[in-house]
Amino acid sequence: MANAKVGVQASWNQNYVETLSAAKQLVLGDSGKVFMVDNTTAHTINLPKLATSMAGWNCKFVVQVDGSAVVSIMANGLTSAGGTTGDAESVIFREVPMADEAGAVTTSQDGFTIAAASIIGDSFDIFSDGTSWFVTAIVHE
Repeated sequence: MANAKVGVQASWNQNYVETLSAAKQLVLGDSGKVFMVDNTTAHTINLPKLATSMAGWNCKFVVQVDGSAVVSIMANGLTSAGGTTGDAESVIFREVPMADEAGAVTTSQDGFTIAAASIIGDSFDIFSDGTSWFVTAIVHE
């Protein structure tokens, strides 16, 4: 079987940084951005709607202000509670703790949270192949 090009996605290549402290719906044009997260208030950030044409879409979230509220990063069309609409169960989450502990992989998730106990520098890299969201989290433990 030959290799096949799946999608074409223009990207900021992490040279565009935006601070998020309130709800936001991400769009195709946000690919490649770095989002600095302020979690002093709870809010939900929704990823763009999945489509094979968006393969290669990516972004990074970095905790900039370690407040005491939960920030939810959810698939398109979902609230922080999750559900069965939109792009439900499309997130594959891989956690890599900074401490000497075993990480975890969870599949078929509606999204993930940046915990109230997060600290400055915790980061979450997100990539899509157009059918799923792949998240790699580097977090303190």
